[in-house]
Amino acid sequence: MEVKKLLEEFDEETIREFVGKNADYYLNKWKLMAASGSKVSWNWAAFCFEVLWMAYRKMYLYALIVMLLSFIPVIGSILSLIFWIGIGIFGNYLYGKFTYRKLSVLRSAFTDDELFKQEVIKSGGTSILGVFLFIILALLLALLISIATTNITEYGHYL
Repeated sequence: MEVKKLLEEFDEETIREFVGKNADYYLNKWKLMAASGSKVSWNWAAFCFEVLWMAYRKMYLYALIVMLLSFIPVIGSILSLIFWIGIGIFGNYLYGKFTYRKLSVLRSAFTDDELFKQEVIKSGGTSILGVFLFIILALLLALLISIATTNITEYGHYL
């Protein structure tokens, strides 16, 4: 399990530097998960804000995938509900896995300790800008879908 590897392979200071805000919260959750072997750990922020929480934590690829899948007609609503609950339940594990993978890549790329530390700080943390960009992206996607469906309904009889 990646969360256990994270705690074994990286010291707390490095993990704290990467996580940034609320590092104590995540370290405590990950320690409990590693001890129990469970991937389940409730996260209210992940549950309430799912895609925006992922963007805030710089998990941009995960956020993009969830957002795009949620916009699929008909099944998007079902997927949104599944993601909403699932990310609340598995968000801490997902973030631990993301943190482990990111730190592992950085450790391989930067063998010099000082450079590694600088990159950890730069790559980790949180991003308010990421949240705003995902809000704008969601609005643009909704607008595009709205325009496309309006055009189909208005001009569909010409097809």
